[in-house]
Amino acid sequence: MEHVLALDVDHLDLPARRTRPGAPTRLSWGEGTARLLPLLLAGRTAGPVFVTARRAPATTPPADRCPVTGRGRLSYRRAAELFTAATRPLDPCGHGWTLLALRDRDGAAAP
Repeated sequence: MEHVLALDVDHLDLPARRTRPGAPTRLSWGEGTARLLPLLLAGRTAGPVFVTARRAPATTPPADRCPVTGRGRLSYRRAAELFTAATRPLDPCGHGWTLLALRDRDGAAAP
């Protein structure tokens, strides 16, 4: 998951639905993600792909801050919190799933 959070907008080749050569990780995505990415990026052409909801502190390194919005790169901890909260209604136990569930090789999300 950390390698996905490390992606910058210029690492993405949106028409080809994959990361560009030289990106921190090689990824490709399907049609649904291809429709959602432009909404996530909201016209941004530089900076982190995944950003926080608030402006970054002044001490945040420029590489971890969006030059347009000033928002900081999303941390793994915050991504985990958001994922668990978003999946809570889907979890039969009501706890929400962890990011480790995304790594499940069987494709079944597990708590």
